[in-house]
Amino acid sequence: MNDLYAAIIHDVKNQLAELSLRLGARSDAQVEMGIAMSAARRLSEMLLLHRQDSDQLSVNSDSVDPVGFLAILAAEYRELFPNIHIEVNTDQAPPFAFFDDALMRMALGNAIHNACRCAHSTVKLVAYQQDKMLVLEVSDDGPGYSDSLLQDSGAKPSAVSGHGTGLGLYLARKIAELHHLEEQHGSVALSNSGGAVFRMVLP
Repeated sequence: MNDLYAAIIHDVKNQLAELSLRLGARSDAQVEMGIAMSAARRLSEMLLLHRQDSDQLSVNSDSVDPVGFLAILAAEYRELFPNIHIEVNTDQAPPFAFFDDALMRMALGNAIHNACRCAHSTVKLVAYQQDKMLVLEVSDDGPGYSDSLLQDSGAKPSAVSGHGTGLGLYLARKIAELHHLEEQHGSVALSNSGGAVFRMVLP
């Protein structure tokens, strides 16, 4: 993918994002808004994959409030999935953490989107500190991850469900690994516990 194609994809992505915002102002276009946002997300994933393949993917870490970070994501996906109950638990979250807000918004947003599509009724978002690392978890009460996906854990593109390209999980793993502090690098782990559990750990 050359820079011209990347620029065109970026422009189309922005137009789809604008369309989804306009549809969001209507009470009768929630499905259409979700389709537009999903398409914009896939184009964003393609751009990130291009940057990663070109060794241009890097993080721009800054101080971020994990409580506010998850609250914004929860509000966005409650609007997209009004029939799904999204719970947020940040009681044990640190007052601030250092990470790339834009990249993490995409990585966690993809995990939340997948959880909402697979959940029966509930999705839980949790942030807490463990061994001086920030832990962000997205879980649902759906059927859980397949055995093959649990073994792979995003090492290569693999669709989480029958929808999507599978790039989201792969890129989330790459984004986590790019966050590092001295010898510690971020990581992503998948598990099943009453449904699927996506766990990202950042130094």
